[in-house]
Amino acid sequence: MLKKSLVIGLLAVMAMAPAAFADDQIQGNTTVTTIEAGSVGNGNRSIIDNVTNVGQYQSKYEYRRGRRHRSQCSGGNQVQGNTTDTVISAGNVGNYNRTRVSNQTNVNQSQFTACY
Repeated sequence: MLKKSLVIGLLAVMAMAPAAFADDQIQGNTTVTTIEAGSVGNGNRSIIDNVTNVGQYQSKYEYRRGRRHRSQCSGGNQVQGNTTDTVISAGNVGNYNRTRVSNQTNVNQSQFTACY
């Protein structure tokens, strides 16, 4: 996983100099989740469910006709970054308090490049 500052830096550089990244593919994702639950007293109940799904996909296909173009597919990079921060805190004061926190984070990243 990449640091959030690195992903933000990559996106900032891409915004400042788009011509330099003409053949590059850059994606960035930042997810920050804060879950807090607190109970004071008798018979209190807190139930929190959180689901975060992130899907990032990149594909690059290039076809050059003719014999002289076969080895001249452009370079270009594919860069993906994901940062996920999850903070869960729960506190109970009193009797018979129930706190249930359920958190699920799924991240799917894939890249594909073909040159013919």
